[in-house]
Amino acid sequence: MKIGKVVGGILGIGAVAGGIAGISYYSKKSIEKSEELQGRYKAYYQLTNQWLMNKNEGKSAASYFAENNIKSIAVYGMGTLGELFYNEIKGTDVKVSYFIDKNADTLYYGLDDIAVVGLGDISNQDAVDAIIVTPIFDFDAIEGDLWEVTDISLVSLEDVIYGI
Repeated sequence: MKIGKVVGGILGIGAVAGGIAGISYYSKKSIEKSEELQGRYKAYYQLTNQWLMNKNEGKSAASYFAENNIKSIAVYGMGTLGELFYNEIKGTDVKVSYFIDKNADTLYYGLDDIAVVGLGDISNQDAVDAIIVTPIFDFDAIEGDLWEVTDISLVSLEDVIYGI
């Protein structure tokens, strides 16, 4: 009878310890995700702040492309920054030939009926001078994905905005 109680007590302690370990693991993951989101939003805030300061000073992203002899581009990312960037340069001497997005199969067309393609379709598009990557926080991962399918020059939106 005593052995059963001891074994039961040990199993109970093990179950509690396992539960605490599980809670600790998921709490740590939640904190890591929160810190990642905080870093992402901070980077986007700083970028849009600089972008607004540029606009207030009469500077445009189109000047970056003129200075770097870039006449045609593809825009990677159909999120908010991608749309804002496109609106900034449409009507300038810079031609947006196509958009690239990981969700291209659900988007069909980007802004102003410009095609949206996936990574696998880049080689089937007209040649461009550069691909502008608008999700700046994920630039390194996106750069790795793009280098697997193309040798087109890659430029982070961050480089454009801070390079004006």
